[in-house]
Amino acid sequence: MIKISRINEFKVGQNIYGFYQSTFKEKKISKNGDYYIDLFLRDRTGQINAKIWEFCNFYDSNFEEGDLVAVKGIVKNYRKKLFLEINNISLLDLSRYKKYGFNEDDIFPSISTSRNIIFNKILKDINNLNSPYKDFLYSIYNQYQKELTNYPDDLSLEAYSKKGSLVLKIYNALMIVKAIYRNKTLNDKDLILSGVLLKYIGRVKQYQYNVVFSFSDIGKSENCFILSRDIIKYFANKNKNLSKPIIKNLIDIVLYSSHDNHQKLLKNQQAVIVDTIFKLEQSLSLNQME
Repeated sequence: MIKISRINEFKVGQNIYGFYQSTFKEKKISKNGDYYIDLFLRDRTGQINAKIWEFCNFYDSNFEEGDLVAVKGIVKNYRKKLFLEINNISLLDLSRYKKYGFNEDDIFPSISTSRNIIFNKILKDINNLNSPYKDFLYSIYNQYQKELTNYPDDLSLEAYSKKGSLVLKIYNALMIVKAIYRNKTLNDKDLILSGVLLKYIGRVKQYQYNVVFSFSDIGKSENCFILSRDIIKYFANKNKNLSKPIIKNLIDIVLYSSHDNHQKLLKNQQAVIVDTIFKLEQSLSLNQME
């Protein structure tokens, strides 16, 4: 089997062969007036700038920004920074390249903790909810287990685009709620926990996965919170045990961060609490990354 080169192992003068995602691609003109392609490649270990100097028109039509590509090239140094001079690049054909060692887990960074372990811990918390919240949440999480354990938290931010970062975000927010109210009696604790579990559930509709993560057609026009609302409505129609006031409260909670609804929902205390919990979760996550 061919040795696959990882970006974090690149050294000057090294001839490399590997599979990467093209995260940026632009056709430019050099000082000499010649066309070249400037791009960035990434795998789960890092990212590197790359250049295509020859046959630009041919290679430009071979792949698009965001595609997975098979690459041959040589690592070079310019102004004390490594870059990759590409000799050959082609769109990755899964059926062809898997026998040469392609594994999609080598491309996309993933959270360090087991995604399935985190998901199962969330299921335990759902099981501790009272009815009708428990049955309602369990049906949603059972339906979207695959998406929840794999999808990123936010494709638009590099720090939150790791596989499994969505389920980790939800789990961290649950832990914050439980820590805050550990020794306190909270009448609407189930509602707040359910709001935490549902606020970002819309990500499972906002994104799609076909070799790479991308925005779905509906995700390009609707934000996450609107899609969370739609999921709540859909499952509420299937689960008649959930009262209309509870459904309204859950919808208010997930829509709170939507700009159109922010002001009119300020009086909904649970919505404010859940929104604050996620702001705290984001702040703690950023501190851990520094």
